[in-house]
Amino acid sequence: MGALNTAADSVFPVTVAGPAVLPQGGQARVAVLDVLDRDGQVRQTHAVQSWPLRVGRAIDNDLVLADAHVAPHHLQIDAGANGLHVTAGDTLNGVWVGARRLRAGEQTALPDADHAIELTLGRTRLRLRLAEHALSPELPLAAVATGMQRFAPLLAAGGALLVGLLFKNYLETDPDGWVRAAASMLVATIVGAVVWCGMWALLSKTFTRQAHFSWHLRVFLFASVALLGLSVLPALLAFALSWPWVSDFAFIATYVVAGAALYFHLLAVEPARHRLLKAVVTTGVGVGVALTLWFNVQRTDRFGEDLYMNHLFLPALRLAKPVSTDQFLEDLAPLQAVLDKKAKEPLRGGEVFGARGEDEE
Repeated sequence: MGALNTAADSVFPVTVAGPAVLPQGGQARVAVLDVLDRDGQVRQTHAVQSWPLRVGRAIDNDLVLADAHVAPHHLQIDAGANGLHVTAGDTLNGVWVGARRLRAGEQTALPDADHAIELTLGRTRLRLRLAEHALSPELPLAAVATGMQRFAPLLAAGGALLVGLLFKNYLETDPDGWVRAAASMLVATIVGAVVWCGMWALLSKTFTRQAHFSWHLRVFLFASVALLGLSVLPALLAFALSWPWVSDFAFIATYVVAGAALYFHLLAVEPARHRLLKAVVTTGVGVGVALTLWFNVQRTDRFGEDLYMNHLFLPALRLAKPVSTDQFLEDLAPLQAVLDKKAKEPLRGGEVFGARGEDEE
């Protein structure tokens, strides 16, 4: 079995068909195989000196894995005339090559891609890297950024949320009790933010060994500012442009913002499962929107939430052209037939109530 290497020594320019690369002071290598944690971080790097490469729990393998869900001789990777191919050994769980599963004894060619190839054995994830595979660019250290650069977005989002909440509280509260209401609101917001972000940080610490509290706080603040804006902007836009549908379906934007916040929170818990998280959040948002539309139809026979435009702003903010009285009455004419039809329909439950009353008589 090849020697283990540090992260600094784990990337080498190699090719499959050409000669193996001889790193300075080391043995020739044709590839490297990374063992990944559940969060996508490299736990171990194995240098491949030659093909075939055997992986399993038995000690005669080139890479020995301590995973109870891995067979003694789980897979073998070999180089042929058409490139690399992988063969599943005598295993119950099979081998996942990307999204394809190989059963015991099956063989397939590894994809000719320009990026690393992921393999899954039991509960162990492997990443095979070759010379032609592109490397992601070097990431800057977080410590390089100044304190102002790191905390400026948090301060800006926190300030915007504070101003928005105070202004909303000012509009909704009597002047005599505004100070007390504002203080209560601020305390409740701070406590709620600390508890919410603290729970997510504990979850992140449990699964990734890092709390990421500042990340969760940033997600909370930006999502709160967006939700606060959605509580005002759709109604204002509907009033200014006479577009009632904007406020009728503003709940869709609310679901989208909440789903995005949930996605970024989960991203700090499961950073290596972007596609799965996107699929889960997208499905959740779609189900939430569909259920809300259904409940609206059951409640008001309309898909929208508002029966009428129940929000009025300053007349100077209205941009739509005024409608004359004659035009207004003409637009209302089609409503007469709808109202007549509704007037002839029995009340919901009326027939049952009437039948019950007749039986009792």
